[in-house]
Amino acid sequence: MSRAREFDEEMAVQRAMRLFWRKGYETSTLPELLKVMRICRGSFYNAFGTKREVLIRAVQRYAGTGMDGLLSPLATDAAGRAEIEKTFAQLLAYMTSPRGRQGCLIGNSMTEIAMQDPELREILLLARKETEDALTRAFANGQASGAISNNANPRSAGRFLLNTISGLMVSCKTNPGPDELGDIIRMALRVLE
Repeated sequence: MSRAREFDEEMAVQRAMRLFWRKGYETSTLPELLKVMRICRGSFYNAFGTKREVLIRAVQRYAGTGMDGLLSPLATDAAGRAEIEKTFAQLLAYMTSPRGRQGCLIGNSMTEIAMQDPELREILLLARKETEDALTRAFANGQASGAISNNANPRSAGRFLLNTISGLMVSCKTNPGPDELGDIIRMALRVLE
């Protein structure tokens, strides 16, 4: 008879997510991972098998929570211009916070290991597509309501806004100030006019 798990698996994945987000996959050692997940080696292997599997679960959790809540305004099907603006305001607050230099777990993982791991790359691309879809839908809703007067193709606008977010998440790793990041955001949001 197997013993019941003595740890919360989802909480362990969340803790691993934060380590990978802060340090990256390659530089996060197994002893560090075990320590932050608060589990022993045997429990780790029984529950997850490999460090790679933990990363996959961490990325899926991160994407499933809208980049740890940063994209939460876009989570509703009724999101429009106001929610796009609120998302960028939340991103600015995050990027100028002490944690902001971490960037984005999806972007970090894309540049660190996605090219060597086709399965992980597909998971990361799906997460990006979901964000693009949310931005596209919000842009289209804004056009339909008249809050966005730009008659651009919503998909093109969604891609532009997603790539702006990706670029901002790379830029914030160099610790620019809120004025510099705010300038980029103000220019990007002109697409809503």
